[in-house]
Amino acid sequence: MSVLNLSLDASQIAASDQKQQKVRIAIQQGGTTKSQVVAVEGGKAAARFDVEAKQAAQIAVGPESASEEDLFHMQTLVTSVSPQQWAEKNTLTLPALVLTPKWWSLWLTWCRDFTISGRVVCADGSPVPGAEVHAYDVDYFWWWSSIGQVGPTAITDASGHFSIKFRWCCYWWPWWWWRLRHWRLEPLLIDRIRPVLALNPAIHIPEPDPVPSLDWVAHLPQPVPVHPPLPTHPVVPVLPVRPIPEPALTAGKALDPSMLPALQAKLLAALPHVPELERLRLWPWFPWAPWFDCTPDIIFKVTQSCAGGAAKVIVNENIFQTRWNIPTTLNVTLVANRDACCVPHQPPPPEGDCVLLTGVCGDPGTPITSLGHTGATAGYADPGGRDRPFSESVYVSGQFGTSAQADFYEIEYTPHGAAAWTPLPLPALEAMTRGYFDATMPWPNQWFYVAFPVLTYGTRHVYMSRHRYEVLHPPANWGNPLSGRTWFYNVNQVASIQTSGTIPDGTYDFRIIGYKALGSGDPDPASRKVMPGCGGHAENNLMTLRIDNRVVGPQVPGTVHVSTSEPDCGINAVRLGAVNLAPCGAEKLQPNTPFEVDFFCTDPDGHLDHYEMILRYDLGSVKNLLSTADVGSLTLSVLSGGPQGP
Repeated sequence: MSVLNLSLDASQIAASDQKQQKVRIAIQQGGTTKSQVVAVEGGKAAARFDVEAKQAAQIAVGPESASEEDLFHMQTLVTSVSPQQWAEKNTLTLPALVLTPKWWSLWLTWCRDFTISGRVVCADGSPVPGAEVHAYDVDYFWWWSSIGQVGPTAITDASGHFSIKFRWCCYWWPWWWWRLRHWRLEPLLIDRIRPVLALNPAIHIPEPDPVPSLDWVAHLPQPVPVHPPLPTHPVVPVLPVRPIPEPALTAGKALDPSMLPALQAKLLAALPHVPELERLRLWPWFPWAPWFDCTPDIIFKVTQSCAGGAAKVIVNENIFQTRWNIPTTLNVTLVANRDACCVPHQPPPPEGDCVLLTGVCGDPGTPITSLGHTGATAGYADPGGRDRPFSESVYVSGQFGTSAQADFYEIEYTPHGAAAWTPLPLPALEAMTRGYFDATMPWPNQWFYVAFPVLTYGTRHVYMSRHRYEVLHPPANWGNPLSGRTWFYNVNQVASIQTSGTIPDGTYDFRIIGYKALGSGDPDPASRKVMPGCGGHAENNLMTLRIDNRVVGPQVPGTVHVSTSEPDCGINAVRLGAVNLAPCGAEKLQPNTPFEVDFFCTDPDGHLDHYEMILRYDLGSVKNLLSTADVGSLTLSVLSGGPQGP
């Protein structure tokens, strides 16, 4: 082996700045790379390497933060040694490489550590734990995008927080930067560019291809439309061009990135000036040299799998949501969609041994207080307005008080105002499912779903209360989202009532009966009591519902019609002039020809909300046949029954 002595002349660097960073000197020879990190002291630095004198060597100098492999892919201070320079000597000392202030300042930002911290929450601000957060750097030009993950995938903790750390380097050789990228057609960009191309019919551009290629730019027509000059932007630094890389690295490439400046000028001469595309930082309207980009541009994608189910995308940002040139420390709040499992902020339960019924058909769903209570509108949602009754499965939500003596509870009902209370029959009660998040379990096994079936004890059909389940399933840290178990799904659901086929149509009152548990675990019949309404208001344990179920028959083959008489509808005849149009028939509609449709809409219980009739034609075109705005003049005549309604 022979000895190669390398040195740096850093006399141009201010003495006060020489301790800002250390320098890495790397040597590449015979397919291997090695380096030394040296400090600049007194304006000098030196390194000694054992090398093979008969082989050529490449030398690169850069900041300590860059790896020895990356230095040879960056536009940095370089030199080389040929076998002829040794002249049969065992030691070779090269002239000192001059380190200028420009290189020194550039190296300070070449490779930096970035930290992205943040939180994933639902729309109401409640945390989303156990979600996988991916951060991506975004690059796009023309109608292609390249999106690559930066840093590791982070998992949100029980409070929804996450942190991603990564190192970001810049000043790559364009051919190397391009080699590491995978490109795809970006529909959002295609939608922006195509209308612009249509403004100049002389431009003939091939259909988008997933492989980037701008060969057609050479054939753009000249002369070109005149447009205002683009505003100036910060100048992209131009560094000495390195010799062309190995053919193996460039063979088969559809686009040479070094040609982009010339292609940009050619395109700008043929394309209109579009401020929006410049604002979107879209090349060629915006200058683009990403190999010099020392700050990443970030979007996020978040996925979550609840209780072993398939992972769902709960945050999916697109390229137009990019955070450009992020700082080294970035904090974000990501709002998840409705597919996310979050730990909701539960309102505190009311005080006392009581119950508070709050809503139906959801939590809160339709508030109990907004239902009709008396008279003709009793039990309707939107009483005096749309007067909507209830049918089929009705979910009831509510809360038990902090000291409620209701380990088990049953649902009683009576015809409205009759006070003839009886328990709901077993077929009218459905099992429920609740879910909880357990922060003490390892990810991803933190989500659990629990069945709350209808329990039968003799003639009683009851549910187990949520509090009773917590007592039977320690540990006792229920309600602590950071270190214990927290309910997140169907938290306040107290009952699921199946009215179809079990309860005749009509208006009914419902209430909750509570039972304590015996030592055996069964309900204690002697403890039966009508649960007091919380706050001393008996109506807080009272719900009035107007029930109206349809009787639905089997589907008629070959049709989409629902076989029911409440409501029912259909088309009896269609005529063009005096010609009857058969089902699935076709006739040409001549100008000024009367178009008549005989149809019916009926509902004997009077709960039909509205009806409509539309005509579809052409390619996705629609006309509302009952709207003068769509069809001009029309006449709605009653053939039988009536009234025809609005």
